[in-house]
Amino acid sequence: MGQTGGRAVLQVHPTRLCNLRCLHCYSSSGPDVAESVPIGVLSAVVRDAAGLGYDVMSVSGGEPFLYPELPALLRAARDAGMRTTVTTNAVALTQRRIGLVRGLVDLVAVSLDGDQGTHDRIRDQEGAFDKALAGIRRLTEAGIPVGVITTLTQGNATQLGEVALAASQSGALLLQVHPLEPEGAANRRMAGERPDAVELAYAAVELGRIAEEHGLAVQLDAVPRTMLARKPEAFMAAPVADEQPLGHWLTPLVIEANGAAVPVAYGFDRRYWLGNVHDRPLAELAGGWDAVPFRDLCRATWQRLVDGRSGPLIPWYGHLVRASRTARTASAGS
Repeated sequence: MGQTGGRAVLQVHPTRLCNLRCLHCYSSSGPDVAESVPIGVLSAVVRDAAGLGYDVMSVSGGEPFLYPELPALLRAARDAGMRTTVTTNAVALTQRRIGLVRGLVDLVAVSLDGDQGTHDRIRDQEGAFDKALAGIRRLTEAGIPVGVITTLTQGNATQLGEVALAASQSGALLLQVHPLEPEGAANRRMAGERPDAVELAYAAVELGRIAEEHGLAVQLDAVPRTMLARKPEAFMAAPVADEQPLGHWLTPLVIEANGAAVPVAYGFDRRYWLGNVHDRPLAELAGGWDAVPFRDLCRATWQRLVDGRSGPLIPWYGHLVRASRTARTASAGS
């Protein structure tokens, strides 16, 4: 995939339990949401995913550090030959929790969604910004590589410089910017804040400056239209040989906190899912999956974006998720 550096990512959401109730949470997680997948099921998923060609496990949530079996999950991935990442709000990052995952995680991504005021507003908790920075410092002191992930909204691109400065001073090595999508809680609580083409372009320019001034590695989760047009295979829009393992062409593969296995993103339309890992092993779900409708969706979405006027920078995954919902609406109305 053009957006994952050539690696095949298994994205696992082991729980929706979280110590915050963020305005933009795609999974609508929170302190009173106990949904989770047992470690026995997830360990089998990881082994199957490695056999399907996946070589990175990315753990998100919910808050992964509130999942009691996070160390065991990371160890299962390491035993299967995978690299591991964890995305966290860092509010619950005690020295004890950090110690439990040391040596098992290759990168911890901490969310910082703008300057202090913006971050605390989106996280719906005063002081969350300072706690996140403290978490970054604790991780770096423990020798764990840290990146920062920022959700780009319609209005916080001008704050990326401040985010980068705080991140680099706290010891982070990477700044990843992900455009907001109106999923889950964001669909209700941040309606109208998805960044437009101008905000995306400004963010791209800012990231170039940040890379030069702060020495951070930077990534914007949007691709130039020229790359989209030139490499359809990188966006699952080219024919795929039937014998190719799933991990050779589909990334990310997502395991939701209720056990659903879906392509691309949490909450992807269920018409395209593989099934539920509570019902059958992932290897069986993958072997029996009819991927043709999903690949047709990818091809149609790719063609529309290449031919259309959606701006020079395209957040591919967001467009694909919305296209799946649009197709459902259109078919229901026909």
